[in-house]
Amino acid sequence: DKKELPKDKVDLKKLKKVSQLGHQHPVVRYIKKRQIPSHHHYRLYFAPKFKTWINEIIPGKFDYIGKDEARLVIPFLDENNRCFGVSARGFDPNGIRYITIMFEERQKIFGLDKVNFNHPFYIVEGTIDSMFLENAISMNGAEGTTHDIQNIENGIFVFDAEPRNKEINKRMEKVIKAGHSICIWPHDLPGKDINEMYLNGVNPEKIIEENVHKGLQAELKFANWRRT
Repeated sequence: DKKELPKDKVDLKKLKKVSQLGHQHPVVRYIKKRQIPSHHHYRLYFAPKFKTWINEIIPGKFDYIGKDEARLVIPFLDENNRCFGVSARGFDPNGIRYITIMFEERQKIFGLDKVNFNHPFYIVEGTIDSMFLENAISMNGAEGTTHDIQNIENGIFVFDAEPRNKEINKRMEKVIKAGHSICIWPHDLPGKDINEMYLNGVNPEKIIEENVHKGLQAELKFANWRRT
């Protein structure tokens, strides 16, 4: 049985949307620096006291709050716009950068409220990266497992461009062996993920479209790519 909170338990209205913050707000400045497209800003929230907010939803989740911290909150919403988890980005250079809190026992998929599984769609690693592609979800650390994803035959897996990262190689291998479509990045790209490529003046969606492979072709391309 999935442990589920009551339907109205996660109240995002207690947080401010990023679009409601002033231009000079540190979170707004961060979002502008990352050049997150403005039509996605309404999906982003600001929690001035993140741990306190989470403890209101799951009492005792953080047993020690201490000096509470502000975080950018990216909610995971299902197809009915119900929040089942959050990814929260911190700004303390010495703190934990991302904290993921799940309110239900299910995969950490961001974008179920927006994706159209009937068309080709992208499956990327990080929430922010998914906002730079037209029809995308993000897996947020999941290992290329695909339950909770409909019409997987329309899916294109896009991992970060880090050929020497053993964990990414393992996930890519798993996806190729399962017969799914995958992007094998060309060499010499400016940036290790979609957001970085975009900031360096590259159109990531165009590059992905030109480098989708599956089956034997994907195996050969992957073997060549990981040798770089």
